[in-house]
Amino acid sequence: MKKSSFLKIRQTTLATLAVGAALSVSGLNEVMHDVHFLLRKDLDAVRIVKQEDGKRAEVVARVEDGFAANSIFKLSRVLPDSLVTRQIALFDDQWLPAISVDEPAPSGQPGIFRRQMRRLNAAIRHDFFANAVPFGDIIHEKAAKYDVDPALVAAVIETESRFHPQARSRVGARGLMQLMPKTGRWLGARNLNDPDQNIDAGVKYLKYLQGRFDGNLSKAIAAYNAGEGNVRRYNGIPPFRETRSYVKKVMTRKKKYDAPPVEADAMPDGVVALR
Repeated sequence: MKKSSFLKIRQTTLATLAVGAALSVSGLNEVMHDVHFLLRKDLDAVRIVKQEDGKRAEVVARVEDGFAANSIFKLSRVLPDSLVTRQIALFDDQWLPAISVDEPAPSGQPGIFRRQMRRLNAAIRHDFFANAVPFGDIIHEKAAKYDVDPALVAAVIETESRFHPQARSRVGARGLMQLMPKTGRWLGARNLNDPDQNIDAGVKYLKYLQGRFDGNLSKAIAAYNAGEGNVRRYNGIPPFRETRSYVKKVMTRKKKYDAPPVEADAMPDGVVALR
């Protein structure tokens, strides 16, 4: 017998023994007769389901120990498909922080997998802003509060002040989002050098402008720089060199703050079967 063949048989025997022992059933005899097993791997455990005649199914074991669970799951890969099916639960609640996502499921795409994909994307974006963007926690919080894209907020702050909370322009605009004191007071900010108050007021102002221009992002950004009246007067981005350059900079910078979404190209129930 070739060494490779012997090794394969030995691996199969070990895997069968491991599965049989973990199941706490009648050992190899039951494993090998009219019984199919489903090994479902969660975050830190393996659940083993016994299926008989395709009708009856029961959970007969759950291996909690991470090392043992992973070992059994890996060993089971050498068993034939007729005996064992393996599944990985991709999205366990323990993987993700408790971030609220109120977006409804897309039409025709119901199910836990789609919901978990949205939660995963929200978690990725939250972590990105918290760890990679100055004042990212505040930006993400205020953007969620007023339903504004946090990437837009970060791009405006970078363009306006380069993330310097004490920034002040020649005409008196202050803070991270360079708001005039009168505008800040109108939006509820008393101290524009305070990042929390400044960003709250600035994001509220962006939300207001987006509403005034029916969600047209370019017009809203132009109005943030040149004023709402000028955008209405020219029915679009005013022909001011500064404003046109400003809109281009914000739109370009916004792209780098857009965390790439995780694609939902998998089974709709959130389980991938490994054969």
